[in-house]
Amino acid sequence: MPGVKVTVTNTGTGIAQVTNSDKDGNFHVLNLPIGTYVVTAENSGFAKLNTEPQALQINQNLRFDIKMKVGSSQEVVDVSGTAAGVETVNSTLGQSVTSRPIVDLPLNGRDVLQLAALQPGVTETNADNGGAGNFSIAGGRTDSVTYLLDGGPNNNLLSNGVVYNPNPDTVAEFRILQNNYTAEYGRNGGGVISVVTKSGTNAIHGSAFEFLRNDAFNANSYFNKNPITNPTPLPRDILKRNQFGGTVGGPIIKDRLFFFVGYQGQRQTAKENTGGPTQVFTTAELQNGDFAGDPGVAAFLSNNPYFQAPGTTASQAIIDPTKFDPVAKAYIAAGLIPSSASGFVTPTATAKDNSNELTVKIDFNVTSKDKISATLGGFRRNLLNNYEIATVNGFPNINGTHNYFFSGTYTRTISNAALNEFRFTAQRNLNQQELPTGANASITAAALGVGITPDANVAPPNLSFDNNLYIGYSPQGPTTEANNTFSYADTFSWVKGRHNWKFGVGFTPYQNNTVYDYYTQGEIDFYAG
Repeated sequence: MPGVKVTVTNTGTGIAQVTNSDKDGNFHVLNLPIGTYVVTAENSGFAKLNTEPQALQINQNLRFDIKMKVGSSQEVVDVSGTAAGVETVNSTLGQSVTSRPIVDLPLNGRDVLQLAALQPGVTETNADNGGAGNFSIAGGRTDSVTYLLDGGPNNNLLSNGVVYNPNPDTVAEFRILQNNYTAEYGRNGGGVISVVTKSGTNAIHGSAFEFLRNDAFNANSYFNKNPITNPTPLPRDILKRNQFGGTVGGPIIKDRLFFFVGYQGQRQTAKENTGGPTQVFTTAELQNGDFAGDPGVAAFLSNNPYFQAPGTTASQAIIDPTKFDPVAKAYIAAGLIPSSASGFVTPTATAKDNSNELTVKIDFNVTSKDKISATLGGFRRNLLNNYEIATVNGFPNINGTHNYFFSGTYTRTISNAALNEFRFTAQRNLNQQELPTGANASITAAALGVGITPDANVAPPNLSFDNNLYIGYSPQGPTTEANNTFSYADTFSWVKGRHNWKFGVGFTPYQNNTVYDYYTQGEIDFYAG
């Protein structure tokens, strides 16, 4: 039936789009955000018809087959079951996961993307896979997945992994497109994961959460109490993790301007060790040069009597402490060389994994034909590890990840059959790798008398011994890697008769800025002859 006035209303925001059916009785409303919609049909000489609310998902064409009933315009008919249950327009194969399962299902670390493994055609990665990503879609490579966040590209330019991954309470829905997707999803061939964050509505809604893991609630493990491997039972492994946060969303201007804010923080501490005892110097060796008859030292003193302590024989293996090299004396005086009475230590320390994440979304209906939407997200994480390469205490490294994401979209409805969408996306992936921290990080080669000019004058030169004693910070840093991606995309949608046309253009420049450090402070290696 031509000329029917059709109104499509978002039940959450109250925003309505109005169109008319064409000569064949078809109607189209383009580029609606995900949500729940009610369709109202009106025409002279027919009763007004209201459909039941239907959910519109990502990349979905929701079809309503409406049959008008002769009657008064004052008469209202409520109908159900009018939306087609099978996708009849879009041939893309994919599955959606909506907000309720996202929040309710248990996720270790609250990583939304873990839910991808529940979908048909998605398999977990192989153990020997060295690429980014944890799953394969439809047999594709794990590092060939396209990630979209509120329509904007969300891939790291180097690894192709995801940049900003918001927490479950901020996600409205995500959809996996497996294959046969349209040209607008043309970045990678290994599947598409499109995530849409929640938006505010005319009602104020919020949530708060706290997830706790604590070793105080755990029983000790079998292996810690095994009398064969541990005659003296070990205490429980220490892990204390708090993940907390909340969300709030609502109207700024009713029916026009909406906001949504979500925050999540994590504070985690865990016991860390080197996996067993580490052989170090004895106190007598370090302070007095007394190696207690060690045959290697005895042989050295026999060939180099200059270093032999006065009043001793070479076979006693006692080195004169006054003959220690000045650099060695500086290391000892600075407390960089560990020792114990037995010559063994079992290092333990506290590892930390703390992070903060903030997501903000604004939706503004400027006019009935103009809409602006913006999403801003930030994630900052600092991971403290004590034994990146050191086998003793005192040389912790920090690995920092600071990811930022912005996507802004302007949508203009030109007519009932034509719509244009412009989107700008910017993202920044800043990695700070192996930053030396702690008191020993301020001790430089010059302060120890080591005659080198390092490119990065941080931390003392490392010491490596052939008994697996390693003293010093990770040689892989301090490294800074900053990747910036900017994306400009314009899409024009046009409905002509029974055909939907889409034209678009995109431009994405990338920046990679890396300051890579490797063994910049030097290393001194000691091996037996």
